[in-house]
Amino acid sequence: RFTAAPVKTEAVAWAHQADPATLAAALSALGAKATRPETRILPGPTGELNKLTTLPRPPLICAGPGPQLAAAQCRAIEALGGLALSMNGALAPETLSNLPSFGGLVWWGDADTGRAFAKALARREGPIIPLITEQPDKAHACLERHLCVDTTAAGGNAGLLAGSDGIAFPIASSDAA
Repeated sequence: RFTAAPVKTEAVAWAHQADPATLAAALSALGAKATRPETRILPGPTGELNKLTTLPRPPLICAGPGPQLAAAQCRAIEALGGLALSMNGALAPETLSNLPSFGGLVWWGDADTGRAFAKALARREGPIIPLITEQPDKAHACLERHLCVDTTAAGGNAGLLAGSDGIAFPIASSDAA
């Protein structure tokens, strides 16, 4: 993010205001959409199993400004594997406090409106929701979970450690017949 180039914007303003009820319904519907996590096995040293799982964050609101920038923001988020909701009109900052859960707000417009959005996001209860003013990256669109298993106790065999490859381990019995 330190080396990200600023987004070049030539915004066309929204023709009308967004309807908060429609926006809330669309966020709820998109948030309920079933998503599949993506898991990759990462390289690591012998005796270690490393899995990286990514799954989409709650939907990100793409606020433009304007329909062209909102559409470009949606394409960028979806290309990264995230969920995006394009605005259908101008978003009033005070609307953000009454919306259901969402993962962030993408805004490529003027700094004054961005500051108003940031203040409205800061007033929300619950988790911190970012205002994304640059080209989004994978971390904006998805959550990461990393699992590291030390398999040296099983001789480097993760299946043996988990007991998942059908190997039966003898169980000592106190009944001697």
